[in-house]
Amino acid sequence: MARKKAPLGTTPRRPPALRAASVRYAGGRPGVVRRSVAVVEPEADLTVLQSISVTARSSEADRDAVENKLFQLVSPHSRVLVIGRDTWPLSRSLSGAGCRVSVVETRHDAPAGPETIAHRVIVGDPDALDLDAALDGAQFQAIVAVRLLEHVRNPVGLLAALGKHLSADGGVVAAVPNIMHGKIRLGFLAGRSPGDLLSADATSPSHWYDGAVLQRTFEHAGFVITKVERHLEAFEADASPLDGPPLPALVDGLSRDADAMTRTFVVVAHPFPLTGQVRVEMRVRELAQLHERAAEQTKALEQRAEDLDTRYAELRRTVDGAMSTIDRIGDDVRRVAARDSRLQSPLTAAHRRLTSNRVDVEAIRRDLLRFQYELLVPRVRTAIEAALPKGAVALVVSKGDERLLALNGRTGWHFLRNDKGLYAGHHPADSAAAIEALERLRAEGAGYLVFPQVALWWLDHYAGLREHLDSHGRVVVRNHRTAVIYALDRSDTGR
Repeated sequence: MARKKAPLGTTPRRPPALRAASVRYAGGRPGVVRRSVAVVEPEADLTVLQSISVTARSSEADRDAVENKLFQLVSPHSRVLVIGRDTWPLSRSLSGAGCRVSVVETRHDAPAGPETIAHRVIVGDPDALDLDAALDGAQFQAIVAVRLLEHVRNPVGLLAALGKHLSADGGVVAAVPNIMHGKIRLGFLAGRSPGDLLSADATSPSHWYDGAVLQRTFEHAGFVITKVERHLEAFEADASPLDGPPLPALVDGLSRDADAMTRTFVVVAHPFPLTGQVRVEMRVRELAQLHERAAEQTKALEQRAEDLDTRYAELRRTVDGAMSTIDRIGDDVRRVAARDSRLQSPLTAAHRRLTSNRVDVEAIRRDLLRFQYELLVPRVRTAIEAALPKGAVALVVSKGDERLLALNGRTGWHFLRNDKGLYAGHHPADSAAAIEALERLRAEGAGYLVFPQVALWWLDHYAGLREHLDSHGRVVVRNHRTAVIYALDRSDTGR
């Protein structure tokens, strides 16, 4: 049973008078803290708190969203190393999910959580740390890098060092800001500093990444990126570019670019060569994504088909109305011509023209019906294949269209059909004849009866047949736009 994961950023804040386990480093050298200590902090300055800008609140919400993505990518009850800047919110959430968490925090003044959050706490500069000694050979199933790779001097070397502490099938999960985000591009055009655009605080990044650079960085460190997620963030232009196209056109173009909408890449990477389990997980994920895309495409096609049906039904009503109008005018012309012989000749000519127009409208109506039927045939086959188990035998009500019987893994029979298995060429005389034919074919192996949309009139015309089906069978599909399908045995559970 899947674990329900709580979103990040929802942990209640403790009273400011006592915030447990703050770790401060004052010696200028990396420190290893085995146990955390509760300290008393001064009351917060409310004036300062009230001056937080809307932009800062927005940045905090984006940060929580990114950390939530990181959280979702870590299995519960794992051994996890969280390394980077401001690691405590994410570490707190992972600990709450049953993970055994170790922390490497780059901020010397970063507040820690209660002592139950982390098994091991290391505070210091990752570029200067001897990770092998600090971690004492510990192995982790996941290493989570947050606000890290853009700030260290040697990200390739750091990733390679971290890779030594991954257990079999373990991986690195990292969040990295995207230099190609639309807001940053527009900022470049307006002459703004990229450092200010990438970082919400005073710490400017040492490295800037787009998708290609991020992939090369992991590859040079001996990793393969096995999963990429994007944290998307809309943007608006807040300054005019120095030169170039009008700003609305530029923003519109960027809004259709996936990279321009990506604020942060969230990636999973595994050491190369990939283990068998990682390859299997990648394949399963790929198949799941293909299934999701196929389902989305199917849903879009179904919606399009429904829209077409609605449109053609409207056109049919319009055509039927035009035919009725032509017939009514023709009757009026004949009556007037019969009363006044002097108008007979011109009115007769007018009537011929009306008759010709009616023929044209009738041809349009036939084309519409034929087109609707062509759309219906594959929908009926899809409905049958989706609802019936493989090997099932289905009776299909039609006028002998063999395409309705071309079922994948199922057998289709005409209803009615003759002794040679061909369409009988006629409808039942009454409900009794329909029930007799149905029971005979059921005894021969038929398990289902399908009424395509064009044959749903049977259920009204042959009321006795419908009552028989309701009493002795059960409905497995009821879609009045496509088909109604009965299982002929009430105990048959289908798929």
